[in-house]
Amino acid sequence: MQNQRLRIALQKSGKLSEGCFELLNKCSFKLRSSKNHYLIQSKELNTSFYLIRDDDIPGFVDSDASDIGIVGENGYFEYILENPNHNLEVITKLGFAHCRLSIAVPEEGTIKSINDLHGKTIATSYPESLRDFLAKHNVEAKILVMHGSVELAPKIAIADAICDLVSTGATLKENALVELEVIFESEAVLIANKNVDTEIRSRIDELVFRLQSVIDARDSKYIMLHIDKAQISKLQEILPGCESPTVLHLHGNDEKVAVHVVCKEGIFWDTITKLKSIGASSILVLPIEKMMA
Repeated sequence: MQNQRLRIALQKSGKLSEGCFELLNKCSFKLRSSKNHYLIQSKELNTSFYLIRDDDIPGFVDSDASDIGIVGENGYFEYILENPNHNLEVITKLGFAHCRLSIAVPEEGTIKSINDLHGKTIATSYPESLRDFLAKHNVEAKILVMHGSVELAPKIAIADAICDLVSTGATLKENALVELEVIFESEAVLIANKNVDTEIRSRIDELVFRLQSVIDARDSKYIMLHIDKAQISKLQEILPGCESPTVLHLHGNDEKVAVHVVCKEGIFWDTITKLKSIGASSILVLPIEKMMA
């Protein structure tokens, strides 16, 4: 019997929140975002969701205010660098909210390498991650902590460079900045308090199983087609990341077979064209909602 509630901290609003809700709803939680709701109770796995600021999630989990949380790796790394005696661990990566923490400089400026940052001022919302990076590269620079609009710092001459999250790079381009160095790549991760008890740990394991089933299915496709027996080996070469196909005999046809296969990479029009070039017909490409290993 599940007496204890599994407590999960999520970002209340923003891109990370949108990805969390989409992923969790595919795991049957039926969550809906609301400006006035900070707590959502679900019967699924007897779960409580705390909707809070993303910056607060690592601290919530670390202090045992929640058992687990979903946060960007950038926020997780910043927290553990600032709190070396933490009780946190990364359970799994979740495959969304991809970005990178980068140092960027004015495109027309004189800073062309990491060594050029000596004696300069760098504006950032991630001082611990930046400090750790600079120490590893023996660079001495002043760190200016900002909590928004970091990309404006060089333009208004309060910093020589910035260290900030980059997704597409469009914001950097708009502010005449270019990436000098990528500190690390980031995505959403599920973190947990290392000290959760056995009952909660078993429910975390069940949640991870559900999450992974959805993640594995995200880019996978189920493909059905008819093809000559002699072309099956070529079919496997054409389909990227496919597992061993299921081959079924067609009634009244000794030359052709029906093939069913799961493909773990994207299927695009050029792939379909290649399949048709080896005689494939009646091609169906279907999405997969969940995929259990």
